[in-house]
Amino acid sequence: MTGPLIHNALGATPPVVERAEGVWLWDAEGRRYLDGCSGAVVSAIGHSHPHVTSAIARQAVKVTYAHRGAFTSAAAEEVGARLSRMTGFPGVWLVGSGSEATEAAMQFALQYQREIGRPHRTTFLTARAGYHGSTLGALSASGHARRGAVAGLALDMTALPAGDALRDQGDRTEAEYAAQMLREAREIIERHAGTLAAVMIEPVGGATLGATTHPPGYLQGLKNLCEETGALLIADEVMTGMGRTGTVLACESEAVEPDLVAMGKGLGSGYTPIAGVLVSQRVLDAISAGSGMVLGGHTYAGNPLSAATALAVLEVFEAEDVIARGRAAAVTLRGALDGIAVRHPLVTEVRGRGLLLGIELDAQDRPQGKTALALSAACTAHGLIVYPTTGGYVDAVIVAPPLTIADGEIASLVASLDAALTDVEVALEARQVPHA
Repeated sequence: MTGPLIHNALGATPPVVERAEGVWLWDAEGRRYLDGCSGAVVSAIGHSHPHVTSAIARQAVKVTYAHRGAFTSAAAEEVGARLSRMTGFPGVWLVGSGSEATEAAMQFALQYQREIGRPHRTTFLTARAGYHGSTLGALSASGHARRGAVAGLALDMTALPAGDALRDQGDRTEAEYAAQMLREAREIIERHAGTLAAVMIEPVGGATLGATTHPPGYLQGLKNLCEETGALLIADEVMTGMGRTGTVLACESEAVEPDLVAMGKGLGSGYTPIAGVLVSQRVLDAISAGSGMVLGGHTYAGNPLSAATALAVLEVFEAEDVIARGRAAAVTLRGALDGIAVRHPLVTEVRGRGLLLGIELDAQDRPQGKTALALSAACTAHGLIVYPTTGGYVDAVIVAPPLTIADGEIASLVASLDAALTDVEVALEARQVPHA
């Protein structure tokens, strides 16, 4: 289809999606695709789940929108209660998207510092090559090529080291690598300690680094540095939250307790735009003892239709033990991807945690991102959708199917990926993928 609608690549003609069910999508021509990346790592429980679609229909005939300044809803209150029970955080602030969630977390951090009498603390430190969203504040906190879209407007934020063992670890052990990263982080944090409001980091690398993981101990070390200097720790779990890495929050795997957590994607699982910020008792107490008001908000945040939809998603998570299913599927898929890496010289590394897995590719001297895009296109031709990394750092694709994927569907995913890798390797041998 062509027309006035603008796509990221002007003039692009992507397939027209017609319907979806479980891990499958069909286009208007009847072609079927396995959703090997849950869209943009969103569709945690798969597509068209009848419990969720029924909840949407029931809520749509009751009330779809009421402003949060005038009304709450039973569904929104229950979403907050369930998220609090699942995560242990006493406060839940609802917004409409992951970018809004990271922006809101930053605003909470700024307000916290003001409420306790430190209004001069307005600096944020974020990880090198992180990605936190496309709004101005979130993009300013990101080391991503999209910053070019707001050149001259983006805030200048100093970068902390990010886990990228393939390029940075060298001959060091994981413990030595973590210690080196923390030495560098301490130097930067102490340099900004007088003005530092918060550190924000992705527990597992997302869109820019393709499922890279920090060495064990690094996240806890960052938390300790924040405690020493009076800064808050913000975990951007928009992609990693809701069981994507095997636990409700990725930070749980290292027993790290952030002060604020941005979450989204899996919360609505593609059925509704909804996201949120988990707020610690420390932050809530500061606001309660001070102004007693949260100085932020969004027009559609917590609207009854989105809240009822997210509540149905959470009910599916509980009733179908979705996180445990995802952990089991992750073992099967990771083993299969490791096998693919042995067979294909184009694959330099398989990494990640849970069902957030990255496949890094040997880019050689080809333009940055070209190989990942070529593999993504080849996968699509074989009926598989994967998520190529963006941001200008690595050539990798993310493999992150719905947590509900079955073993037979994993076999289909792997077969299509295997065939696509062969196609790209043959094309590279014939130099059909251009070099720089």
